[in-house]
Amino acid sequence: MAFLMLLHEKMRLQRKVNKLHLRQLKAMHREERVTKQIERVQKMYSAKMSRLDSPAKLLGNQYRNSLFNGYGLGVQNQAFNPYGGSSLTSFALGAAQKMLPNITKDDQQVLSEEKFQEILNKGGAYGGLQPIQESEEGENGATTTKTTGYGINGEVVCTEDEYNAFRGALSQAQQYQAMMQNQCQIQSDQYNQSLSIWLEAQKAQLEEEQDAALAPLEEQQTAWQLEKESVDTQLEIAKANLESIKQACSEGIKDSAPKFGLS
Repeated sequence: MAFLMLLHEKMRLQRKVNKLHLRQLKAMHREERVTKQIERVQKMYSAKMSRLDSPAKLLGNQYRNSLFNGYGLGVQNQAFNPYGGSSLTSFALGAAQKMLPNITKDDQQVLSEEKFQEILNKGGAYGGLQPIQESEEGENGATTTKTTGYGINGEVVCTEDEYNAFRGALSQAQQYQAMMQNQCQIQSDQYNQSLSIWLEAQKAQLEEEQDAALAPLEEQQTAWQLEKESVDTQLEIAKANLESIKQACSEGIKDSAPKFGLS
């Protein structure tokens, strides 16, 4: 009878161990499945965050280029040519020409736009025109010289007043250009700073969405981890009990075996 009870307990423990094995496998598979889902969600949001950086950089460059181009300081419709030609920017030329009506002598405009362009084409901005002087003999026999204009190889291109007006307008225009370049850079920096704040806000929103998407999955993951740990503990105890019962059954079989008269 005692042996039968041990055998019954052995069978019960074996069934329990089998069931615990199934629960263990189920918990492992469920945990792996949830872990893969978590990884997919994390990769998806990581890709979304990465895709924010390139457009933000592009927006910053577009704003800067648009700003500088708008003032004639960028590459669009630019008079300045780094490979040769004009060394003046579109901004400087435009600003100088706008000053011409304000440069007067005896209430008359000193330099017309046409003459400005002629002086420019003849190299007046780069020292290409030289003063043309005439000598005069005074009443006391002394010789004096005076500048009658500026030109090339003795050919007059403009008067001295026109040349001075040209040089003065360019000088003021280039000073104004330096100021505007600084102002454009400040505006560009301010835009990029605001863009950086916007970018961080966009990423924070994505992180919040990611946390909301991960929360139920992480809860499931924790639940299956706890289930697995619980089953592992139960299985360890059940295996130990089963091993003990198997040992007892083995000893019971030995005790119940006929000895055929052997003492």
